[in-house]
Amino acid sequence: MREQRESPVVQEWLVRIERTIEGVAIRNEKQGIAYGQWFDRVAERREGGRGRLAEAFPYVPAIVWAALFLGGLLLVTYVCFFADRGERWLVQALMMAAVTVMVVSGLLLVRFLDRPYETASGGIKPDAMRTSLAGMERESRRLGPEESIPCDESGTRVARR
Repeated sequence: MREQRESPVVQEWLVRIERTIEGVAIRNEKQGIAYGQWFDRVAERREGGRGRLAEAFPYVPAIVWAALFLGGLLLVTYVCFFADRGERWLVQALMMAAVTVMVVSGLLLVRFLDRPYETASGGIKPDAMRTSLAGMERESRRLGPEESIPCDESGTRVARR
């Protein structure tokens, strides 16, 4: 998501899983219901992935960024007009600094919200995926080496022994 594209490794595995499930022979009503639920979950997963991928692209157009920067610059300049020679410079500097900090903070907040999948603090992390992978690894260890997951940590298929 951070790279604003689908993972080729994930896509390859999904295609393999779907090909495998297509070859399943349905023998009774329970299996038919399970088969139907499988396709419902596949549709949900695809739709969720599309939604996350759409959210990964920056949404704020360049013209809006230009307006935000221009507005911030005008606001800081406007505060300069309140300068008073009779007042101490420290008070005026603090007023300018406060307005500038608020403007810059607002711009940084918009940028942060525009790119939710970055590695910066507060970015959306693949916690659910990590949890799923940990569960798969536990299940693989429970099943033993003859039934282990046929890929390495990066998702690349490895030959079974």
